[in-house]
Amino acid sequence: MPIECGCIRLCMSPDGVNYECIELNAPTAFYLGKPFWQFSLLGDNFELFFSPPEAGWLIANIAVIGQPPNNGATWLTSKETTDCPTNIVFILLTGPIRNAYTTECIPQCIPFQERTKKEYQSVKLPTIFTEENRGFERCCCDYTVLASQTNDSWKNDVTSAWIKVTDINDQTTFNLYKNGILSSYQPTINIFVQDPLARYVTINWKDVLALDGEGCYKLEIAFSIAGINQTMIWGKYTLKTYSIQSALGTARIRVIFNSFQEIEGIDFTDSLVEDSLRFNGFIGNSQPNTEIDNLIYQNREVKKVVRENLKTYELITDPICEEFTKALTDLYLLSENQIFLSDYNAHNHSYRYQDLPAVVENTPEIEYYDFSRSAKLTCVLGDKFKNKRSYFK
Repeated sequence: MPIECGCIRLCMSPDGVNYECIELNAPTAFYLGKPFWQFSLLGDNFELFFSPPEAGWLIANIAVIGQPPNNGATWLTSKETTDCPTNIVFILLTGPIRNAYTTECIPQCIPFQERTKKEYQSVKLPTIFTEENRGFERCCCDYTVLASQTNDSWKNDVTSAWIKVTDINDQTTFNLYKNGILSSYQPTINIFVQDPLARYVTINWKDVLALDGEGCYKLEIAFSIAGINQTMIWGKYTLKTYSIQSALGTARIRVIFNSFQEIEGIDFTDSLVEDSLRFNGFIGNSQPNTEIDNLIYQNREVKKVVRENLKTYELITDPICEEFTKALTDLYLLSENQIFLSDYNAHNHSYRYQDLPAVVENTPEIEYYDFSRSAKLTCVLGDKFKNKRSYFK
């Protein structure tokens, strides 16, 4: 019965360093009761066959494939007399081939199941929060926005809204309603410069006042993300014409966002998104915080070196609802790159707070009241530009 040797991997090298390999499966034929193989490797023709016991398995160079075995110049021998030439290191006899060896073939992975590969993109929908009714009555928490027909920035509020989708083909619309009816003014959708999957609008209430007038407004975002259609309310606003009377008792921060906001997962960089928040409260209580650097001379005379005012300001809200405290702590006082302070209180020591450039100096603090859902927030801010100093040049 013919010997079955299976698959044999044969590697040969002309220099003992660089090898070229071939897999020998079914034998070419049988010789002296054992299989032999004829093949091409290293640009030449060879045969692997068994010679009488004193020689063992041999590798010989042959002119053409298909001739009877043992008709070429034998270059390598193994002296092995096994039934199959597996796991053999051959010894050089003559010829340009320096090294050769055989191993068992590495079995290929044969699939035993049919598999289908599919990729599904992760989908993150905007969070839409609806409060439970726990029987605690409170007033509606709408936003007051003021606008005028002047170009004074502190008299004209601005509101921005944004959303991030999953795919560039997802659909979003921003709709502004007045008293439940689509208003004449509709904001223009913009794409974030560094985040093409995020979109935003900026509402200049001055333009809304000119087109639709004062009234109650609602900004909704309708979206279709990965085939899921939903609508969320961004905010409800009461638009009034700016006047001293309509602004009394309020303060406002206006901000510009220009960095990555991890909470939303949106990169605002280079988009310079503007937004503002008007609240019942107060901005003021300025303190100079003068830094004094003097020198005492030998005669004990004291002379000035540097004086510098590092002014700070207090932002103090009236008791406000959670929508305002969350917006202040998690957005405006956290993500701002530029912040401008305005105050409209009659009792303020200074009336100069008209979009004053500032920067957050200390962490905001919230004071809570027992058995009340309102809270008071305070925060210390400082001058954006620390240039109030005198010194010798």
